Amino acid sequence: MPLHKTEAVVIHTIKLGEADKIATLFTKELGKIKAVAKGARRIKSRFGSSLEPFTHINTTLFEKGNYNLLRIRQADIIQPFFHIREDFEKISYGLYFLELIDKFLLERDVNKGIFSFLIDTLNHLNNNDELKRLFVLFGIKFLKLSGYQYRFDKCISCDDAPLILFFSAYKGGLICDSCAKNNRQGLLPINKGTAMYLSNIHKEEEVTEETADVMNEAVEIIKGIFADIIGRPLMSQEFINKIKS
Repeated sequence: MPLHKTEAVVIHTIKLGEADKIATLFTKELGKIKAVAKGARRIKSRFGSSLEPFTHINTTLFEKGNYNLLRIRQADIIQPFFHIREDFEKISYGLYFLELIDKFLLERDVNKGIFSFLIDTLNHLNNNDELKRLFVLFGIKFLKLSGYQYRFDKCISCDDAPLILFFSAYKGGLICDSCAKNNRQGLLPINKGTAMYLSNIHKEEEVTEETADVMNEAVEIIKGIFADIIGRPLMSQEFINKIKS
């Protein structure tokens, strides 16, 4: 019965039977895993609030036979991120981040870089109110850490820096008006300032323009990229849209 001790972030839980939970955890040492927490739904459960989404925990897990689910023996809270839970808009963005982790990562695929990045992102979300800026920064960095490279400085077809721009998530970057004129299916118009803003973030250079219009368009571009990769908009995106309206 091998024991595993690791940090983890709770992605989500589902009910199991009358008193148990199955928790999906993104762990530092084991990657994304599913584990049973026996008695977690009882009023006097030893797990308390440690298995709520967003919670950063130290956990002890064990494997039992050939059962594909691990068991949670202990879960101690490192950081509960209370301020996220107190704000509906922060909850919506946080759920988006967790859903991305869940959709992108395979089970038992260890990625300590993405784990550390998620902890940093949740800390910023917990302590700051610049949510759209954080969303864009998270999106660009997460794509790079996941091995995706998009071009925001020049047309990916002709390598020109045009005035009239479109963005193609499928093709991986900007498309100029000349290259797009024969087929604009799936292309999103993008302002020159937004393209420059995303390019600077991607290259980790100083950002010169953060107007409301640029930020709103950048958020939509990032959403479009993830929807294209996954094959549909994330479920939590609808929550963000409802909070905004």
